[in-house]
Amino acid sequence: MVQITETTVFALSPVASVQSLGNDAIILMADSGQLFSCNYVTDAFLKAVDGVRSMGEIVDVVLPQFEVDRETLRGDLLALASDLSTEGILKAV
Repeated sequence: MVQITETTVFALSPVASVQSLGNDAIILMADSGQLFSCNYVTDAFLKAVDGVRSMGEIVDVVLPQFEVDRETLRGDLLALASDLSTEGILKAV
C-alpha cells in the first residue's frame, strides 16, 4: 500500500468511470461491474483528481467549496484517497 501524503499524485483507474449527478456521483468499475455511490465531498474530490495535481493541491482546490478548516479537509481527503485507492478506483501516479 502506498503511503499517502500531500505530495502523492493520483489518477482515476482506467477501469473506473465517474458520473456526476448534481452534487453526488456514481462510480462504475468496468472490470467488475461494481457501482459505488458517492456524496458531494467525494464528487468534488474526484473532479479535482487529474493525474497531475498533488493531494495538497487538491485540498487547496476543494477547500473553497466547504466550510471547514484546511487541516480537517486534508485529513478527510487523505483518508478518502486511501479508501478509493484500496478499492482500485484511484491509482498513484
